[in-house]
Amino acid sequence: MENLETQLSEKERQQQVNQTALRSIKAMDTRRAARGYAVMAAALGYGEGALGRGTFGKISHAAKLFCIGFAFLLPSLLIWRVLL
Repeated sequence: MENLETQLSEKERQQQVNQTALRSIKAMDTRRAARGYAVMAAALGYGEGALGRGTFGKISHAAKLFCIGFAFLLPSLLIWRVLL
């Protein structure tokens, strides 16, 4: 009888370990999906804010214009510096 009881308790222990592992895997998958949703929400929020008429949209537009202007002026500045 003792052998049968140890086998039953071992099966119960294995089932508990299995259920714990499955819950852990499911929780990890849920966290991974939540991170993906958070990244997409942040990207969409930034896009809407950068294209809007508010302060952030104006600053973003000015930064874009500065980068474009600098990209156009840089070759001229390098030529003046190196060749002249």
